[in-house]
Amino acid sequence: MKDNFDRILDECIDRISRGESIDACLADYPDYARQLEPLLQTMTQTQKAYAFKPTASAKQTARQRFDIAREKSEMPAERRSPFWRMMTWSRVLATATIILLVVVAGYFGFRQFAPSVGPTGPGPVADPRGNFVFLISDDVNAISDFTSVAVSISKIGLLPSGSSDDQWVEFEPEIDQVDLTLLPGEKTQEIWRGNIPEGQYDNTFIYVTDVRGILKETGQMVAIKLPGNKLHIAKPFQVTTDTITSFTYDLTVVSTGNPQSSEKYILKPQVNESGADHRPREAKSKGKHP
Repeated sequence: MKDNFDRILDECIDRISRGESIDACLADYPDYARQLEPLLQTMTQTQKAYAFKPTASAKQTARQRFDIAREKSEMPAERRSPFWRMMTWSRVLATATIILLVVVAGYFGFRQFAPSVGPTGPGPVADPRGNFVFLISDDVNAISDFTSVAVSISKIGLLPSGSSDDQWVEFEPEIDQVDLTLLPGEKTQEIWRGNIPEGQYDNTFIYVTDVRGILKETGQMVAIKLPGNKLHIAKPFQVTTDTITSFTYDLTVVSTGNPQSSEKYILKPQVNESGADHRPREAKSKGKHP
């Protein structure tokens, strides 16, 4: 349940950072609205008050403090310390607000600035003998509602471990549109193969320009909402020159559960089903899967 809330919180942060309103996010997730609203309100206030770029260690420390503060706020009253029980509700609220304003500044700094700029030089080029393969797959959720879901991808970005925001490895896919209805479960489609620098990578973005879905029931095209123009997965993987690393980026279409919304569906990454595997460089290349 906590993992699900964290994913929804991350998605709302991305959407609000790109100009959407808090109300729009709350409307898409009514079951979580009560928990989301104070965190999102604090985020927007903090973004206005703080215009700095925190260090990597500050981001990590702030995130840890943020999680601890949230867990304490959700703890049953009988498990809290006597100090908390003695405080009046107004003092508790004021203290929690101050804590959130301080720690969220560091945590949301990464959300605001990553990636703020692209790589300084030319990116990798496609090569059928390359050490890195990028694939797309679909985790089955609401995909059965559609006869097709066409996702257009303009760019892929990888962030090496310990790098700053201007050291992204970015490349354009050889295949820039995939139909997710053809890729359920274990099926994948290769969209790029080439050589990238060896090392560990911590974050993977895909930049999506368009999503078009056609419903089975009516044959009509419907809007599938994006949480911003890029989708993010934080899942470390290693690349070496003597192996072929295949990274599968799993996407999923989910229903918002709000029949009154004009945008009933959302495209989002599925972290648990995404990741990398490795095989020796001499192994025979695996073909694309329709």
